[in-house]
Amino acid sequence: MSKSIYNLRISCSSDGQKEKVSNLLNVKPTKLMGNIWCLEVEERESDQYFDFINYFLNILEGKYNQLKSIEISKEDISLWLLYEYDDQCNLEFLPNNLKRLGDNGISFCVSCWTSQ
Repeated sequence: MSKSIYNLRISCSSDGQKEKVSNLLNVKPTKLMGNIWCLEVEERESDQYFDFINYFLNILEGKYNQLKSIEISKEDISLWLLYEYDDQCNLEFLPNNLKRLGDNGISFCVSCWTSQ
């Protein structure tokens, strides 16, 4: 059974900066990975579709100037799709979602692996 893990990752220079990111975005991270503030959502094959690109961009848009004021630039922000699969790996992205990512200047990263 396949599963997808979606991450909004923001590189931070300190724990204090991570706290400022949480306050600014009005959301707490689900995990901290070293100097990375991370909001993670997991989706199983049986779950309803989760529009992660729009979900994460809705959190970020309108807050880039505030993030810049705490020394977080768009280069510090990335969206991740981590995909575990059984038989075949097929990924499809809607053009308007990819355009929105590009218009926001946010990196999109994909990592796929077969389940054991």
